[in-house]
Amino acid sequence: MDNDLELTVVNCYSCQENRKLPAEAPLHPWEYPSHPWSRIHIDFAGPFMNKLFLIMIDAYSKWIDIHVMNSATSEATIAKLQHTFATHGLCDLIISDNGAAFTSKELADYVKSNRIEHRTSAPWHPASNGCAERAVQSFKEGMKKIKEGTVQEKLNRFLFNYRVTPQTTTGLAPSELLMKRKLKSRLCLVFPNIEKRVKERQQKQKHYHDKKSVNRQINVGQGVFARNFAICSKIKWIPGEVIKQSGPLSFHIKLPDGRVIRRHTDHIRVRNFDCTKNENEEKCDNDSELFEPEITIPISTPETEQPQIEKPSNLTEQIEPRYPKRTRRKPLHFKDFVLN
Repeated sequence: MDNDLELTVVNCYSCQENRKLPAEAPLHPWEYPSHPWSRIHIDFAGPFMNKLFLIMIDAYSKWIDIHVMNSATSEATIAKLQHTFATHGLCDLIISDNGAAFTSKELADYVKSNRIEHRTSAPWHPASNGCAERAVQSFKEGMKKIKEGTVQEKLNRFLFNYRVTPQTTTGLAPSELLMKRKLKSRLCLVFPNIEKRVKERQQKQKHYHDKKSVNRQINVGQGVFARNFAICSKIKWIPGEVIKQSGPLSFHIKLPDGRVIRRHTDHIRVRNFDCTKNENEEKCDNDSELFEPEITIPISTPETEQPQIEKPSNLTEQIEPRYPKRTRRKPLHFKDFVLN
């Protein structure tokens, strides 16, 4: 009897006309694009706040563009699409519903001329264009939360906050996925700027260091004294001539014997006399063997070649002991023993 009743209802035309909707079909999500601005979803929102809005959302980055519309005609829609494409470039695919502005011949000719594919969702099934529907919902909720300002000011604030906020789906802000960078906001001021902090510390260090420093001007071709770091040498300063500036504070100095050494400006003093043309010539020549022979920078030019200086074989004989030799005596308690 139950089967007969069920069969009767199934075959009843009036019963089928007034039956509820069947169970929803399994979810079939859109394929995630491979790059930004490949597929965009568009839809109209409104009338809302006495205005009509055209909403566009990028399926890859979730970036939203919203335009205030005076009318929902195909000409106005094409004008806003051109405005957006002027910033982000043409997309590959547009998804929309079956509104009159989206199914018009003008829009079909526009997308065809730009080699853009246009697909429409199933009629009366907003979930097929769920990305745009969700963007409309977020837009309306965000606009209602902003109490002050005109409609355009509220729209600007909403778009800015939305674009810098990480999305739950992607985990990143739309600006990072579309522009490959973070948009600066007031929230960024909370986090320290590493580059700025390092520069401030360097300036502070320079300020205190330069209080006791002297700015010495050293030029190429100038006669100078260079600090001598040779072991066991009694000469602290070596006469020479600056032949090259190798850095902001370092110079190459040519010595009287032809060798070239490198010194920091802290190890250079200006020489006020010529070591080769006055009474100091003999003193400088006699002490040249005590200059440091191990720190030599060979520099050759097309005009002259610097000869290679060999280290003297008797260098060890010239080096005097650093400390005087100590006289060693045997301990007294070993006086009765024979020690080797």
